[in-house]
Amino acid sequence: MKLRSYFSLIVFISVLSVRAQEISATVVVSAPGINAVNRSVFSTLERSLTEFINTRKWTGKVFKKEERIKANFYLVVREYQDNRFKCELNVSAFRPVYNSSYETNLLSISDKQVEFEYLEYQTLDFNPDNLNNNLTAVFAFYVYMILGYDFDSFKLNAGREFFQKAKEIQVTASGQGYPGWDDKGKFFSRARWVNQLLASSNIMFHKAFYTYHRQGLDLMADDPKKAKTHIIRTFQYLQNPDKKNADLIIKLFYDAKSDEIVNILSGGPETLNQKLAYDLLMEQAPMYRMKWEKIK
Repeated sequence: MKLRSYFSLIVFISVLSVRAQEISATVVVSAPGINAVNRSVFSTLERSLTEFINTRKWTGKVFKKEERIKANFYLVVREYQDNRFKCELNVSAFRPVYNSSYETNLLSISDKQVEFEYLEYQTLDFNPDNLNNNLTAVFAFYVYMILGYDFDSFKLNAGREFFQKAKEIQVTASGQGYPGWDDKGKFFSRARWVNQLLASSNIMFHKAFYTYHRQGLDLMADDPKKAKTHIIRTFQYLQNPDKKNADLIIKLFYDAKSDEIVNILSGGPETLNQKLAYDLLMEQAPMYRMKWEKIK
C-alpha cells in the first residue's frame, strides 16, 4: 500500500511538472488621467491578461514550477474611448544566475504603439493562424520574444524557434491595420526588432548573448576573473554584426545590461582587458558614457 502511494505521488508530481506553464508574469494596467465612468474595466483587463499569459502553454517544453521565466508587463493606458485603447507597454524579463540568488535582466523595453479593442469580461483568445484580437497578438508576440531571449541565454541559438513564432505573429498582424507591426522608418518597431534577431548576418549577436550569460554570469561565483574575461569578449563579438542591421538589438542589450556591466567591471578582480572593455563600450553604447566612466 505504501509503495502504491509512493508511485502515485511520483506520478502526481510528474504531471504537475509537465503541466507547469513557462511564464510567471506580473501584469499591471495603469490608466492615469483617464476619466472613465467604469474604471473596473482596467482591473478586469489586468486579471484577464495575467491569466492569459500565466495559464497558457506556450511551448512543447517541460518546465518545472521553479523554472518559470519571471516577467513584468506594465500597460499604461493613454487613451480610452468606445472600448478602444491606446497604450504604452513596458516589458521586462529576468533569468536566474547559476550558483547565486541574483537575477539578471534579459530585456527591458518600451513599446509606445499598442492599440486594441477590448470589451470588459471578453474572453482573451489567441490563434496564431487566425489573429482576430490585436491585444492577444501583442502579448503573445512578447511572450515568444521573452522565450527566445531566455533560451538563447542558456544554449547558443536555442531561442530561434521562438523568435520565428514571434515573426509569424508579426507578419500576420501587420495586415490588421494596427500600429507597431510594420517597419516604417521608426527606430523601434516589432518588425525591426524580430527581423534583426533572425537576420543571418547577426549570428555573432546570439553568440555574444549566450557568452555573456552562460560563460560570463553563470561562471562568476566560481571564477570571477575568467567570467569577466568572457563578458569582455562579448563586447568584441558585438563588433562583428552588421551594425546597420543590428543597431536596435545591440541598443536593447545595453539598455538591459548597462548597470550590471558597470557593477561587474568596476568591482572584484581586474582583467588585462579592462581598457579594451571601456573602449568597446564607449563605441557601441555612447549614450551610457557617464556609466562607462566608472569602469575606466
